[in-house]
Amino acid sequence: MKKVLSVLLSLVFAFSCFSVLCFNSEKAYAKTFSEGDFSVRADELRRPAVLKKGASFTIKGKLKANREIEKMELRVTDMNSFKKELKYSEYVYSKRINLSDYSQKLNFSKLPSGEKEFKIILFDEDGNKLVIKRKFTILGKAKESVHITKQCRITVSRGDVSAVTDSSDSTSWSSGKMEIVFPDDKQVDGIFIKWHKASTNSYTIKSYSADGEVLDEYSEKSYEMLHKYYEMSEDAVKAVINLKKTKDNNGICCLRVYEEGRVGASVERWEAPETGKCDLMVISAHRDDELLYFGGTIPYYLSVKEKNVYTVYMSGRDRLRIREALAGQWSMGNTTYPIFMDFPGGYHDGISGTLQSWGGEEAVLKKLVEKIRRFQPDVIVSHDINGEYGHPTHKTTAYLIQKAIKLAGDKSKYKESYEKYGAWNVKKLYLHMYSKNKVTMNWNKSYAKLDGKTPFQAACVAYDKHVSQHGSWSMTSKKVTQYPSNKYGLVYSTVGADKKKNDFFENVKPKTEESQNKQSK
Repeated sequence: MKKVLSVLLSLVFAFSCFSVLCFNSEKAYAKTFSEGDFSVRADELRRPAVLKKGASFTIKGKLKANREIEKMELRVTDMNSFKKELKYSEYVYSKRINLSDYSQKLNFSKLPSGEKEFKIILFDEDGNKLVIKRKFTILGKAKESVHITKQCRITVSRGDVSAVTDSSDSTSWSSGKMEIVFPDDKQVDGIFIKWHKASTNSYTIKSYSADGEVLDEYSEKSYEMLHKYYEMSEDAVKAVINLKKTKDNNGICCLRVYEEGRVGASVERWEAPETGKCDLMVISAHRDDELLYFGGTIPYYLSVKEKNVYTVYMSGRDRLRIREALAGQWSMGNTTYPIFMDFPGGYHDGISGTLQSWGGEEAVLKKLVEKIRRFQPDVIVSHDINGEYGHPTHKTTAYLIQKAIKLAGDKSKYKESYEKYGAWNVKKLYLHMYSKNKVTMNWNKSYAKLDGKTPFQAACVAYDKHVSQHGSWSMTSKKVTQYPSNKYGLVYSTVGADKKKNDFFENVKPKTEESQNKQSK
């Protein structure tokens, strides 16, 4: 009977997630919007959050203003091309508007995939403007963000510049000098580079003013990233890249130049993870497990609770999968570059076989403890001890983290990282579907801080970026939902047991410099 009930609950959870994703169901709500003396109350307001490509959507809501609304505009703008894809305007001369009367004027089913912004723009008789807006997503592969690379004059000392200006990540420019002269009529915001490898790049990037002064300077000494954005100063007229050839590294795969004020939503501008600043560390066996099995964990704590969330990926070196993981993390609003442990991927023979492939248990623990001591997470979330569906990499990750959190607090272990960062006592460890001290999270509530999405929807948008996995996996397939992403257990705690059982940070006090210094000694 318990087994039957468990299956039924899993099916209910899976169906609710599928409904939220596909039909964008959300509770309509009332809210007052104001701009100066002009205010509008919206009742039963319903706007898009996540839609499948080709899906229709009906906007709803009753608007009541404190003064006569002269004109209303409805707009949908793509946040990467900056083009208005849908638009309707009408003079209304009324204090009341029923949005359902205008829903048919906007054909959402014709919209291409990508990040969008929906706006309701209201004007009163004095010309005052009030804007009600929401960002939303049309699932599917979106077009590349608009850029001005082709408007630049780019020359190289050797090789073919088209290798980095084309749309392929398989072509590259490996060494030499590249000069990028910016258009006279454009102010450049920055240069985005996709590297062939995150490490072993020996380079300098300098921007120059019209009189030859060096304004910006970057080198390989900065944090290693596969994708990196290099900001340019306002007066920069050109940039020069000097790149040395390194072993097994093809240098730059893609280069894009972006104009000030027109940097698309999907353009990644990563920040390096900071020592001692992590609140929540999500440790994922593979690049997508943090979504498939941990559901709304990252978007909820990142955006709703405004925590510093660091994602650690244990295995995999395939650059396509890494690029997809970066796109997924960025879509959730995570600007902190993930931590890639870089252990080999594959399906190994149990925990022992996985550890052997990774260089041995001691070597792996040393590296994992170093990350914990360096970034000092208060809470860690990771895999089911049974590996969800039995995957040995999932099992190994759960096995290791239980050992690593204790070793991280022991100053007699791994002297090198202790002397550099000090010991660190993780306050809580949660494992997916752990059988004791159970907690249940709610990933199906919509939040304004997620632009009306639920945490689960935000995770679905992120998983949409993992294109290479779509043939065999999905967020709502039975082989995923039978391991509910909202079920966890408290494995370890230095702050007592959970009582509410619905918050990973229950009993955890916010970080302060004083508490960090105290624990590091």
